[in-house]
Amino acid sequence: MMHYLAADLTFVCADPARDTDEEFDEFTDAIADALLDLAEADDGIVDPDVTARIADRCASVLMGVRADSEHDAFRLFSANLRAALHATGCGTAGWLTFRPTTRAPKVRKAEFARS
Repeated sequence: MMHYLAADLTFVCADPARDTDEEFDEFTDAIADALLDLAEADDGIVDPDVTARIADRCASVLMGVRADSEHDAFRLFSANLRAALHATGCGTAGWLTFRPTTRAPKVRKAEFARS
């Protein structure tokens, strides 16, 4: 069964000298790239996407997850999001540029019109 889930995250830059809109844009692009890499490796991850409010240092992550239950989908979504964040250096000692201020983002069902 396919579940479409989303999470909103806010960040602060660990290095004030690098806290620019361009750096944050590159950071959110890197998250999107990492999610696409995960989707390429796992057909249970479908159409991941990241949208950002650059000036607010906020990012929204959306992805489809194939799972037997909604509970499993939430768990897989969270694990893949965490893996993508770690791949971009977020939460990895010595690599930190942007640090999440959202400790446990609320993952929710994504509502959108189906064609």
